[in-house]
Amino acid sequence: MPNPIISSITRAAFLLSLFLLSTQTAIASARLFSITNDVHSSKSVLNNIPRGGRIKPSPLAASTSPSATSKKSTSNAVTEGLKNTLASGLAAACSKTMLAPFDTIKTVQQHAKGGKSLGLLEAGRKITSRPGGVGNLYAGLGVAALGSMPSVGLYFGVYSYCKRMIGPRLRGCLGSEREDGKETFCSDGALKTVTIICSAAIGNTVASFSRVPYEVVKQSLQTGQYSSTFQAMSTMWKDGGMRSFFPLGGVSIQMVRDIPYAICTLLTYEYIKDNWVVPRSVEDPNKRWARDMVAGATSGGIGSYLTNPFDVIKTRLQTAGNSYGGSITACAAAVMEEGGYTAFLRGSVPRLMHKIPANGCFFVFYEFFRRVLGAE
Repeated sequence: MPNPIISSITRAAFLLSLFLLSTQTAIASARLFSITNDVHSSKSVLNNIPRGGRIKPSPLAASTSPSATSKKSTSNAVTEGLKNTLASGLAAACSKTMLAPFDTIKTVQQHAKGGKSLGLLEAGRKITSRPGGVGNLYAGLGVAALGSMPSVGLYFGVYSYCKRMIGPRLRGCLGSEREDGKETFCSDGALKTVTIICSAAIGNTVASFSRVPYEVVKQSLQTGQYSSTFQAMSTMWKDGGMRSFFPLGGVSIQMVRDIPYAICTLLTYEYIKDNWVVPRSVEDPNKRWARDMVAGATSGGIGSYLTNPFDVIKTRLQTAGNSYGGSITACAAAVMEEGGYTAFLRGSVPRLMHKIPANGCFFVFYEFFRRVLGAE
């Protein structure tokens, strides 16, 4: 029987190799994108130089139609969305790998039924006492790291795209850029808040459907129902087909938890970034990474604590959804009956211990990859 510690190290080495390969691909893509833009720009300038040596005025500079401007805006939004997709996907894999044990402990605490809650150390001992020992703390790491990349990438890609599309339209209809010449209906700051809320909600709605299957598999591994990812996926498929990966209530509770979490986290992060990170980084750019970490950790902590009740219900529905008929209200009532209001805070400590550093690390990597890719 293979040593669980060696197996965990092997998985970590594989993920690290995948991460390094992805990083090199991202950097190469960014350089290629930059070179292509430079070449097109140079050709445009050279083509406008007549034999007399003077540069001809560009037709686009002379007159730009609204439709051309709209197409350019949409094209830029798509490009920035793709850059943010890649940057956030790589950042998610990094943060998931670093903090997997806390996520496992949180899941086991929330999965425990009955009036008595498992303490942090007690949950840790329960996990390590299973066959596999300490390696069980990294159960589901592979599916979590690789599964989070497309879902987080999709989420931040859609979020970035929506921000660039919704923001200008709101300012043009209600803000300082109104085209009808009327008085501003709402301040640009308030419209930016509305833009972030709408973009976060849309991005998470889209990403929730891709997030549920890997969450279900990951949590089944963390609670000890299966010993390997292959066994989990094959058994679940044999028992219930596709329905096993989309349990009753699984998608709806994922959205109920993730949308408020995303709104709280991103509103806090964008506020701290605009009012502290960016202004201070102009004066002292060398500590930008530390400010990104503080902003990410603070926003992640606030969002995690406020949405922990939804996370308890999500864990129950995705690991034993049939017990509650897939009903969110039935599950919430059962949790309330077991331990009252405090039962909805189960797993909040390890969740915060996981989410605070995870968001801190995530946003450091996210901003780093955005700068590497030249994202705005």
